[in-house]
Amino acid sequence: MTPPANEENGEESDGKEGETPKPSDPEKKSSGGSGGLACTKTEDLGGGRTACVAKLGSVEVKVVEGKGTGPLRLALYVHGDGAGAHKSNSALKTMLPWLDAQHGLGVSVLAPNGCAWWQKPSYDCSGSANAPDTNAENSKALLEALETLYTKRDIRLDGIAYYGSSGGSIFLTEEWLPLHGDAYSGVFALMCGGKKPRQSFAWDTNDAALVAKVPLFFTYGDQDFLVPEIDEAITALEGKKLSVTKKVIAGAQHCAFNSHAEAVSIWEKAF
Repeated sequence: MTPPANEENGEESDGKEGETPKPSDPEKKSSGGSGGLACTKTEDLGGGRTACVAKLGSVEVKVVEGKGTGPLRLALYVHGDGAGAHKSNSALKTMLPWLDAQHGLGVSVLAPNGCAWWQKPSYDCSGSANAPDTNAENSKALLEALETLYTKRDIRLDGIAYYGSSGGSIFLTEEWLPLHGDAYSGVFALMCGGKKPRQSFAWDTNDAALVAKVPLFFTYGDQDFLVPEIDEAITALEGKKLSVTKKVIAGAQHCAFNSHAEAVSIWEKAF
């Protein structure tokens, strides 16, 4: 049966309401979610492909499913300031071949304030004064969105393919990784950004098995104005015994390289 026009076509499963496992559940291979998302609209990605646009709590998501059957590998894009690649869908478009090869679920998430993940939800995107998310409100919002997504789609529990860009990388390293890197583990492709954790780690980075599930890959230009913050983040994370790999692009300024392709290249080697 063809799903309604405003529904994303979700994989059916025998998962029961209220029994969706946590991503870290060692007894489960996938979330068992079903029913799909209620799309407020769809957006053209070209080549006959479309993205479902939906709202999960305070987070807008754009979702596209790769070819294949069975549980889906989640690929999560966390945009930089201004959300340009979320709005244009350029990140999702670049992901498509990898999503098809992996039977992945590409998800681009818009910050609750509409522009910057490292700024608190009430931040005025048209203003000039910074308002850092010191209380990790955006992590709470993303957690709520992912918990809902996992009940609506059957998602694999053996690792998320993360792609953070600029301010998205700052958010991931400053708050998401220390708070939820164990339960929502995966490969972190961190482009042109990063900051030492502001939040205390809620999980034990002395646990080698956990650490092995969250490899971090930093890619940035040696002329990036964020180099001091990125290097400080790398030092701090290595100090927490996390696995860190860095690629420094000679002569490149802030995000002045093909970060979409770099992120997908990291995923291709990791999964």
